[in-house]
Formats: sequence, structure tokens, C-alpha cells
Amino acid sequence: MTLAAAACRAAPWAILGGTFDPVHIGHLRIALQLRDAGFDRVLLMPNRIPPHRPSPRASSSQRLTMLTLATRDLDGVDVSDIELQRPECSYSAVTLELLRTLYPEVTFSWAMGTDAWLSFDRWHRCDDILDLANLMVISRPGERQPVAPWQQQQWLARQASLDELLVSPAGRICQQTWPGLDISASGLRQSIAEGENIRFLTPDPVLDYLTQHQLYR
Repeated sequence: MTLAAAACRAAPWAILGGTFDPVHIGHLRIALQLRDAGFDRVLLMPNRIPPHRPSPRASSSQRLTMLTLATRDLDGVDVSDIELQRPECSYSAVTLELLRTLYPEVTFSWAMGTDAWLSFDRWHRCDDILDLANLMVISRPGERQPVAPWQQQQWLARQASLDELLVSPAGRICQQTWPGLDISASGLRQSIAEGENIRFLTPDPVLDYLTQHQLYR
């Protein structure tokens, strides 16, 4: 099913953004967990210019190709290049405004880890993001982080169960604790640079692409 066809009916979609430099099994596991939680579609959305981290090592086209290879057999998981098409910094508020225009019958939930949530008040136009979408905060079992005052205030005003989030147009925050994999893109790049075997840490088509193009070496 194409994105346009899926958008013909009201449906909750989840967005998982990042540099995906490179995409790895941990990213795909989260995407499948989001899909299985009840989201109609999950969009993996690579940044062109990330606001909160260094610029990616791989080019936009390389990262997009790797994501496409990684997700080609995953039902309900799609790749969006909407941020790669913009030359400016990849601000989530701007992205959501474009998505809401393109897919007016779809509700969006922006998925993020605990670290991102704890710095969310420093995101560009964070209040506008909450006007445009819900937030899905994904924690790992046993993860304990101090709760900042702004986050605590927002959580008390906007907290929602997963079922409530799936039917909310925007402005709700749901926290879920899901098992994760201890894999990072930076760790993967370091392993590649040191000549270590990364089989099973990224899908085989992505591994073949990395080898063919000698990325991160």
C-alpha cells in the first residue's frame, strides 16, 4: 500500500526520525514495536541537517538507500524523504506542518527515546509540535532518568494510555517501556572502521551496501 492510499482514511501514524547513519536492527525493532502497538503506518524519517547532533557521515542519498533496503520487506513500515528534500535544518515542527497538509486525515505521533524527551523543551517550536502531533516516549526496562520540571508539568497535563494516544489528534504524551537492543549507529560506525564483523547488527542488504561502497572505513 502506498502512503497516499493509506492516507485516504483516518489512521494513526508514528514517526521515527534520526540520522540513520547507518540504519541498524535496533531502529527496525522499534519500528516493528510501534507498528504492532497499533499504528497504521510507521514512517522512518532521515534528517538532512539534524538540529541536535553532528551532521551524518553518509550522504542523504546513501542513508535513504540503506533505509529503503532495510525496510523493503517490512509491512506497515515506510521511509519518508520529506526532510531530505528541504535544504534547511530538519525541524520537526516544520515537517509536521507539511505532513498535516499532505495527509489531513492522518494523526501523527512522534516517537522518541527518554534522552530526547528530557531535552524536548529545547526543541525548535516544541509547543507547536504538541499542537500538531502526539508524543510517544519509549523507555528501556530499568531506565531511570531524573524528571525535569517542564517535562513533569507536560506529563501531568497531557499523559495518555496507548489506546488514548491512538485516537487522539494531537497534544497527548504516552510513555511505553519496551525491551531494546544495545546497538547504536556510532558504535556500528566504529566497528566498521576497526574491521569488526557487524553481521546481524544491520540487515544483510544494508551490510552488502556498506561493503560495496566502503562506507565508514
